[in-house]
Amino acid sequence: MNTIVNKLVLITLFVGFVFTSVFAQIPDGDAPVELREGGVLFQKPFQIAIDDLGWIQGSSLGDENGPWRAGVKRIIDLKDYQAVIDIGKGAGTRMQGLFILSELDRLGVIRDYPHMTYQQENWDNSENIGPMQIEIMNFVKANAAYLEFGYHGVGHEFWDENGQRTRAEYYNTDENTPRPKELMNLNLDVFENIMAQYGLSRSDGHSFPEVFVPPAYGYYWNPDSDYSTGSIMAERGLKYVNTNFAYISELNPPGEGSGGFDNGVLVVDRQNFGNPWYEYNSFPTSPIGSYSTEVIETHFPNLLAQDDFLQPQVTQKWVDFYQEVQNHKDHYVAKNTEQFYSQWLYRRFAKVSESRTGVVRIDNSAMPQVVYDQDMLGNMVLTVPLTDGQHIRSATLDGKPVSVYFEDTGYGFVYLPILEQKNYEFRYEIGNRASDFHVWLDGTYNVYNVELSPNKTEITLKMYGTQDVKIKTDRTPRTLSTSNERLKVISYSYDQQTNILVAEISGHDIQGETGVLTITY
Repeated sequence: MNTIVNKLVLITLFVGFVFTSVFAQIPDGDAPVELREGGVLFQKPFQIAIDDLGWIQGSSLGDENGPWRAGVKRIIDLKDYQAVIDIGKGAGTRMQGLFILSELDRLGVIRDYPHMTYQQENWDNSENIGPMQIEIMNFVKANAAYLEFGYHGVGHEFWDENGQRTRAEYYNTDENTPRPKELMNLNLDVFENIMAQYGLSRSDGHSFPEVFVPPAYGYYWNPDSDYSTGSIMAERGLKYVNTNFAYISELNPPGEGSGGFDNGVLVVDRQNFGNPWYEYNSFPTSPIGSYSTEVIETHFPNLLAQDDFLQPQVTQKWVDFYQEVQNHKDHYVAKNTEQFYSQWLYRRFAKVSESRTGVVRIDNSAMPQVVYDQDMLGNMVLTVPLTDGQHIRSATLDGKPVSVYFEDTGYGFVYLPILEQKNYEFRYEIGNRASDFHVWLDGTYNVYNVELSPNKTEITLKMYGTQDVKIKTDRTPRTLSTSNERLKVISYSYDQQTNILVAEISGHDIQGETGVLTITY
């Protein structure tokens, strides 16, 4: 009897281990983009991740036992952040910025944690302390619509008790060993402390960043244990990670172009396609459509010109690059990080087919429960090719109108609500004008649901920063209000000639403010 029981226990443990390992690693995103000729497209999302924002001193100290900084020998100032905002505005996307905060420390808190900086207990940030720090962080807060405040680290590297640097902050890639959990939690504490120095604490109504990129790709991938980089990040509310898995091959991470769940966070592979980390005005050299990952690695200098007078040309080149991506049949430019990761998930777990033009079947029953438990999922985006004069006349999901829509570069983009673990039928029709009612999603916010009734319209959305919400409606609005006091209607206007309502909406939380916008008639 004991032998049988022991065998059953071993079998159970083996099955559990296999299930956990398989579940942790997600398949490559090889779902077809074109479902049928001339029909809807199930496109790949596109986003660039910008490492190394937050440094003030640009020159790298990599050869001096110091941190690898931006790799440009100059001060990084407010105009450089303006350049990133201008690219985001021109491209219609919220740029994924990843911040290092050590040189933004105004109170010297890092001095108590010698493993975080090359100066250790002699940490002295006095040369960086001044009005420019406050100007930069106020600018970042004010422009949350076009620049995400993401997490990269405190000091970028790790210094041992003898003051020797090893790479990198969250995992020792020199020796292929994890950092102590208690020290890594201190790094997170210090990051939050520096956030608080600029009014970005939880008590100020701001969330911890939702996305993380580990310095030097040093990520402790360990989904089968209770300690990993993902486990401590998830405890802070972080949801998403991107990194180059090839640098931690000893940990058996997912393969190139894939991803996996690590203790409550979604980690996806990213690659660099030709732009060196230190190089000004530097773009991926691989042609669009050949990328093995949907998120592309960049660094702050790649988006900058060598001098201010050259920046407008560099900015326009980046906007043009995004436009080329939007033009490409395989890709669309994700509005923000949440939308990027949502589409990434749908393309790996949802089965989408078009039985005949205009009728699309969506089987989302295989979407993992962890996605819902960790609030990772947002809109699915379906794309309809259009010719001149064509628009999406109507769109429904299981018979209910889908009212969130945008057009660009010969495509109509339809933003479906968050899908449950079940089957759906999406129908669309093309005509010479768009539907009588829709939210025109030309901003970088998310719209999750639209409820229409005779006397009011309720729109559930997540607002980043302050943006205009444009709504096509043939009913004159009487009042606009929100369900969340931190989600404010600043102003609105209604044009009876065009039937366009424009509402200026502001969200307080730098990571996005969610609520219901109610319009009464």
